[in-house]
This record gives sequence, C-alpha cells and structure tokens, in this order.
Amino acid sequence: MIDDKLTRDLAGKRTDKTGVRDLTFNNWHRKYLSNRCYTTDIDFYEYRIEKNRGFISKAFLEVKKSHVRQKKYLCSANSIAIFELAQKVNVRFFIILYKLIDEKTLECNFWVWEITEKRDFDSYNEKHFNDFFKFYDNKGLMELLENL
Repeated sequence: MIDDKLTRDLAGKRTDKTGVRDLTFNNWHRKYLSNRCYTTDIDFYEYRIEKNRGFISKAFLEVKKSHVRQKKYLCSANSIAIFELAQKVNVRFFIILYKLIDEKTLECNFWVWEITEKRDFDSYNEKHFNDFFKFYDNKGLMELLENL
C-alpha cells in the first residue's frame, strides 16, 4: 500500500475529503478572463502506477448522466478539446453516461462511446444513439476500465 500520508480506505483507495466541488477558480476564470480564453475540466484521467515503470496513462473519461444525449452537449468544444489532448498523449477517450440504479451500493448502468477519430463527433446522431454508445452494466464497466 502507498504510504503518502493521504486519507485512504482499508483497500488503499483515496477518500474524498469534502464531497463538495470547489468552483472558486471556475468562477474567477469566467469573471475575469476574456471570451477568447477557454478552459475545461477533465472529469477523469485513468492511469496506473507500476513498480518499475511509474505512471502509465490509459484514458480520459468525460462522464455525464444518462439523460444527456444531445449532440450539443456530447460533442461540445470541451469534449473535442479533451479528445485532442488524448490523441496528443496517445491515450483513449471515452464519453460515459450513467444511470444510478442503487443509491446505497452506487451500482449503475452505463453507456460508453469510445471516440477514436475527430470526425466521430460530426457523425453523432441522437436518433441513432445505440450505434454510438455500447451498454455496460456495473460489472461490465468495471472490466472495461480494469483492463485498459
């Protein structure tokens, strides 16, 4: 187990200290910088730490609730910017939609779209959602991410 003096659970996983997202810098950026300055947050950067190799980058994940299926949200400049970054650092890029099934266990259903080319954004059509997104149950997404 890593001993870096950070809060961890019994399995060695980092714990969230506050459960609240601090938007101070987000609000500062919107208030003080011009409309030519863009920024986005990356929801998740999936990586591994291996003893002899150090950090191994795996993927960027853009995560949204499952009702968000409109092109203007899924194929936004933010998603494209993260995709382009993923391409530059040679990692995979996924948009993951989730629907909470059990609040107590956090079990969810997931719909996953791995975008491999920039033109994929142009071809997305909500009416053909199932042609783009693959369904995963909780176990299936665990396997996908564990095996990146």
